[in-house]
Amino acid sequence: MAILTAEEFVSQVQQGLALFLDITPPQVYSKGHPAGAYNFPFHRRGWGDELKRALNGQNPPVGLFANDPSTIEAAVVNVEQAGLTVVFTWDKGLQAWQESKLPVERVVDLTVDELRQNLDQYVVIDVREAYELRSGKVPGALHIPMGQIQHRSAELDKNRKYAIICQSGSRSSSVAAWMSQQGFDVANVVGGMSLWIGARHPVERP
Repeated sequence: MAILTAEEFVSQVQQGLALFLDITPPQVYSKGHPAGAYNFPFHRRGWGDELKRALNGQNPPVGLFANDPSTIEAAVVNVEQAGLTVVFTWDKGLQAWQESKLPVERVVDLTVDELRQNLDQYVVIDVREAYELRSGKVPGALHIPMGQIQHRSAELDKNRKYAIICQSGSRSSSVAAWMSQQGFDVANVVGGMSLWIGARHPVERP
């Protein structure tokens, strides 16, 4: 199943040759995750199909990171059923990863209340798909879907502070991690628009 060592796979990720997925929940991911890993929380029903749709025809070799063997085993089945190839797995969690001297990143978290109170200090980027905006977005937020953020990052000013939001906080945490790697001052909005709307903060509709 896993045909690369951790060091070999990290090298592949650093070269942009492989996709590393941290499949832990967003609140776990934000506290620390392997460098270069995107958050794609695992759930059993249709997870592999969701991953395939998110990749939009791309077929990179995949590595999976989680805290326990049973989650990894179930995720591998889903990935392979989606027609993708798993080349690395890690089922021992973050502490063991750190103890192995492998690179780690952390995402700065921002609650919806903190964002509301300090909205004038941030450029908010909503990384959901266009159809999701029908329920409303943070007033003044830029809309850049997750799949476009890398090639549109040149539009963004590294002298500004950014708050990244999605529906639940999963996609936004991955985008925030990537933007941080690129040198942006960025925070992830925990709980996303679900909590923003639930807190009855103002929304702007198309």
